[in-house]
Amino acid sequence: MSTIESTIKSLRAIDPSVLSDDDRFRLLDELRATTRRAQSPWDVAWEHAWVDGVTKAAIKTLIDIGIFTKWAESGRMPMTTAQFAELTGADPTLLKRLLRQVAAECLIAEVDKDTYASTPWALRLGTEPSFASIYGTFYHDIVTPAFLSLPFFLGAQDGGFKNPTALTKSNWQRVHGDDSTFFGFVSSDPLRNQHFADAMDCHSKGNFTSWVDLYDTSQIINARLDHPLVVDMGGSKGHDIEKFLQKHPEVPKSCLVLQDLPEVLENFTINEGITVCPHDFFTPQPVKGARVYYFHIVLHDWPDEAAINILKNVRDAMEPGYSKILIHEVLVSDRFPSLTVTSLDLTMMALFSTLERSEEQFNKLIDDVGGLRIAKVWKARQAVESIIEVERI
Repeated sequence: MSTIESTIKSLRAIDPSVLSDDDRFRLLDELRATTRRAQSPWDVAWEHAWVDGVTKAAIKTLIDIGIFTKWAESGRMPMTTAQFAELTGADPTLLKRLLRQVAAECLIAEVDKDTYASTPWALRLGTEPSFASIYGTFYHDIVTPAFLSLPFFLGAQDGGFKNPTALTKSNWQRVHGDDSTFFGFVSSDPLRNQHFADAMDCHSKGNFTSWVDLYDTSQIINARLDHPLVVDMGGSKGHDIEKFLQKHPEVPKSCLVLQDLPEVLENFTINEGITVCPHDFFTPQPVKGARVYYFHIVLHDWPDEAAINILKNVRDAMEPGYSKILIHEVLVSDRFPSLTVTSLDLTMMALFSTLERSEEQFNKLIDDVGGLRIAKVWKARQAVESIIEVERI
């Protein structure tokens, strides 16, 4: 057996279901590096210029046709193109061309001539609408236009290519106009707002370790129950508070507060009993003396000056020696940051002219707020995000 054949056999013997997250991430990093070593420069360029774009187009079309939902409902058995056509009413010639593209990307499995088997990815598309919505308005209304525009925005800046920091003169305004803001644009359309919230929910489930698994939440539930326990600031539809409730169902829901802009919250049905408190975090925090003020991927949306103002409003509502701020964010490592982290960092650049921060940058940010100190940074090797626990001095 040749070396290549032996290597391929070893790879096919790997069972991803028995891998820990840590081992899975390590394996993915090594496989990505190996793929790049095996590709020619033309292979890489072909993937970027043709494969990525047409694959997303094929996926979105198949979602709109209803293949994934109907496939899941019918039992997920392998099907021919003709059977898919009968199931969906779509043109079989069109389906064949779309399905073979998705199969060539190993997203579904070709098991016989013109016959395809499902995969965990395909099943999730068919059973979880929030997952499928990532390929909807979140993709084609929000992130893709910003990514396409970014090189032109950076090159057109006064003085040439510079790191952008102006929130109101960002790439976002280049795409959508000088008066547009990201959150105003998202919340102005109910479907877009729902798809953005769904994407953030899936993002927190699929990309990151849940905050209640990363942080010792017993410190929260052992606190006073006559005060709010968790104020989830910028919490969208409340998926992070839901995680807390799932871990601690004994906690009175009245102790949990969900905050976001009124136009964001009005689009969602929130778990009954959770206190919904419309709030703009650039104004004074109305909930005083809570045990925890929680931010999940919020501060990365804002440059330092704005983030400092947000944190000052929380600081002034905190009870010294009792209240904490938990900042649940990506920390950019000094060496070998992962592709997930670097992709998120450039996404922040494209949408807001902001960034993912390093631990050193967070230390400076907290020092510049004044009256606060970092008590601990909660990390896990397999977690992309960390939790920065902040106390009032």
